[in-house]
Amino acid sequence: MPDWGEIFAAPAMQGLQPNPDFLALLPELWRNGVRRVLDAGCGVGRQLLPLARHGFQVVGVDREAAALRLLKENLAAATLPAALLLADLQRLPLAPGRFELVVSINVINHGNAATFRDYCRELDRVLKPGGRLFINVSPRAFAAKVRLPQTRELEPGTLVDIATPDGDLVHHFPTPEELQAQFPGYEARRLETILTPIPFMGNVELPQLIFWGRKGQGPGIRGQGLETKLV
Repeated sequence: MPDWGEIFAAPAMQGLQPNPDFLALLPELWRNGVRRVLDAGCGVGRQLLPLARHGFQVVGVDREAAALRLLKENLAAATLPAALLLADLQRLPLAPGRFELVVSINVINHGNAATFRDYCRELDRVLKPGGRLFINVSPRAFAAKVRLPQTRELEPGTLVDIATPDGDLVHHFPTPEELQAQFPGYEARRLETILTPIPFMGNVELPQLIFWGRKGQGPGIRGQGLETKLV
């Protein structure tokens, strides 16, 4: 199976539209003074390019050099500014509290449960108190749809050999409660599982989990518990 660098380099992938749930938030974020944004797992710029066009000061991080090369070319062609970093999301080379908004879409599934927790820890670390966090991730309900006869469950929610383009790699699929538990000091404004067309799987509709929250200003501030619903 191809790796993510090859998947993103495919012409069909480069024309993907931004995540509509995230895109809808940009005008309000701009009005509220949000400027410094991290796109964690930016790929070829599906979210980063509209952020840059909107005027946000964007840093894009990805571990796939091929994807970043394509993104750099696209930014130059559009004369848009953005800083790009080749790095692993488990160890972001960025100062704590640097960003007012952190976005990560279809990234933090890649690895086992410990890797998933590392990703979440780093996203939290680089977000300033009061900052906003948007995560879109494939949840446990997605995992149930992509099992194959040869699928192996390495630990609860962690599968390998599944029916996705990168299915030979290890994936962790959190429950909504597991995801929210990684960000206990956050006001959870949205925690919802929805059915979404998956572009790299022929636009078949599968469950996706959205977490939209605001980081507390200090310790001991817990987010609101929201009922998860599948639409």
